[in-house]
Amino acid sequence: MKPWWLPNLPCRIPKIYNSSSFSPIIVRLSSTSSATSIQPPPSSTHHHDLPSFLAYAHAASLTPTKSVFIGTYYEYLCAATLARLSFSLTRTGGRSDNGIDLLGHWHLPTLPYPLRVLVQCKATKAKASPEVVRELEGMLVGAPKGWRGERTIGVLCAKRPATKGVREAIRRCRMPVLWLMVEEMGKDGECGRVRQMLWNQKVNELGAEGLSVGLRYAPGEEEKEVDKEVALMWKGEVWERGDNGATNAGSADS
Repeated sequence: MKPWWLPNLPCRIPKIYNSSSFSPIIVRLSSTSSATSIQPPPSSTHHHDLPSFLAYAHAASLTPTKSVFIGTYYEYLCAATLARLSFSLTRTGGRSDNGIDLLGHWHLPTLPYPLRVLVQCKATKAKASPEVVRELEGMLVGAPKGWRGERTIGVLCAKRPATKGVREAIRRCRMPVLWLMVEEMGKDGECGRVRQMLWNQKVNELGAEGLSVGLRYAPGEEEKEVDKEVALMWKGEVWERGDNGATNAGSADS
């Protein structure tokens, strides 16, 4: 059996079905005109997305247990996975990134313009503490020029679901923040899925009001197996923004 980090791409695209056999953790938290910023260039000359990084890691014989590999892999995994939730992201991770691993835009059907997003990716398997919400606030305050302002959302991707303390900290946060549980799937780790998505009232006020989350099928761990992941819902249908800006909608489980 070949090592999981060797590329086996492209990833299968999730299909939409109807079922109610499984429910991931889905929460939306709430209390009682933006110009598109210029996307930065990729952070490395050797890779720019998940397939190119996996190919580079194989060619360079990178050790998959090293923290640099784990962090870079998870950042690219999150960027690729969040594309199914209408995010367009670029990896910026580096020593002077102010905690920003990814940045880009979130395209919503409720707005004629995209919202700016700054993303932190926590590749550790340990549960996060409420301190991560304060880190998001600091990241937003210290954002680079062109990425600050009221229409910028702080996003945190983690491998574990948010604890009660984290959820409460998100609810009370005075800045727009969003939490995503993103985990790898497939024998080769070339795909990811979102198992939890939650945001606070500040995100609603920026344009997420009326959006919800539902379920859809995604490829499972074994051949011919399927599993469920979180999907963004708009007017009762799954909403995605395609590469050409068009939307793809279909039914999903409630």
